[in-house]
Amino acid sequence: MSPSLYVPNHGRWVVNKPAVLDGWTYGQRTLPRAQQFRDKKAISSDRKLAPVIQEFQQLIEDDPELFMHFHSMFDEVRRQHSDPNHVYSYKELMVALDRIITQAPRFGGANNLVMGVPMYAVLAPFCNTPSGYSVFTNPKVNAQLHKIFDVWAEFLVSPESCYVLSTNEQCWFSPMALDVMSQRLGTSFYDAWVCRDSDPNKHYGFTSWDDFFTRRFRSHMRKVLDPDNPNLITAACEAYVHTIQSNVRALDKFWIKGHTYSLSHIFNHDPFTPLFVGGTVYQGILSSLDYHHWHSPVDGIVRKTCLIPGTYYAARLDTDPDPDVVSRSQDFVTAVAARALIFIESDNPVIGLMCFVAVGLGEVSTCEITVKEGDRLKKGDDLGSFHFGGSTHCLVFRPQTPLKPFPHVQPGTVQNVNSNIFYIEGGSDKY
Repeated sequence: MSPSLYVPNHGRWVVNKPAVLDGWTYGQRTLPRAQQFRDKKAISSDRKLAPVIQEFQQLIEDDPELFMHFHSMFDEVRRQHSDPNHVYSYKELMVALDRIITQAPRFGGANNLVMGVPMYAVLAPFCNTPSGYSVFTNPKVNAQLHKIFDVWAEFLVSPESCYVLSTNEQCWFSPMALDVMSQRLGTSFYDAWVCRDSDPNKHYGFTSWDDFFTRRFRSHMRKVLDPDNPNLITAACEAYVHTIQSNVRALDKFWIKGHTYSLSHIFNHDPFTPLFVGGTVYQGILSSLDYHHWHSPVDGIVRKTCLIPGTYYAARLDTDPDPDVVSRSQDFVTAVAARALIFIESDNPVIGLMCFVAVGLGEVSTCEITVKEGDRLKKGDDLGSFHFGGSTHCLVFRPQTPLKPFPHVQPGTVQNVNSNIFYIEGGSDKY
């Protein structure tokens, strides 16, 4: 492995360089549609927009409020006057989105910023504007974005998306990409991940970009330590720790920095909500390079699951010029974004009922639950997965649970999936 290729940059999804994002968006407009890297002559760059993008543009033009906001957010975005790569109108933005949904995300360097979440990279500069906030919290816009993601997903689960699973530059099995992914895990790609073929020129056996994105660790990689100890709680995801907060309220001003979690909104007013008021929330952030499956943090029984529709690019407004505003809005998005809830009653009555919350952000809007009510779980069992990009998640516990984090579990640290992150006070503190 080459030295110093992987530089940790957890908790970010795009670079802190507005001009780079402008250049990315401008570049998307000039690309031909679909599979352009395999056959540039096959598809003309001046084709009409895809039907789902035409529908989005028509929605903007038919709704006077949206029409106004889609104009004014371009005036409100912070930009360098010297940057020549501005996209000046919603029509140019539609062209960029049209190109993105016919391509698979490419490898974007040591942290995969920008390329790993290409649609967010285009939209991020507008998310931290008043008009952008109005746009991305609008139910009609979110319904249309959902349609767009569905069309894009059809391509990302198809064999045609495998063109980025090659050894070419900016592809996922290029020498640099393999080195970066190996350095993250301390072992080779092939030794870390379940592959159906040992040859990178055969895509390591992956059948689509999404098949690669939702790849699984080999059995030796993330074993549960001390699985029979009921007083230990494990990490449900491979993630960077955002925060651990106690005494969480039923209702709070989640849109104001510092007020953080509002349980009734997180749980969409579920009847279980009162049981968790005053309890603890642990939140962790996944990157586009991370493992995207969810695993049970306790032994127990699934009591309820539900999928909650929501926003995809809404963020808490602030005055920070850094365009990555969604990454700064981790607690905010738990109340408004598309998400999945899995309530698990632990076999340990001291833990009792707890909840795993998967929050799909941006193009990572697909939360796939693979368990159902009544299923019995062992610690480390599969719960579901994210698809198509970066995301965040929470573990929520009742106030009666005497929960203690291990000393190594601090904001800013990365916790491996199935590693011990909490223990029950008075129980075992082995880790």
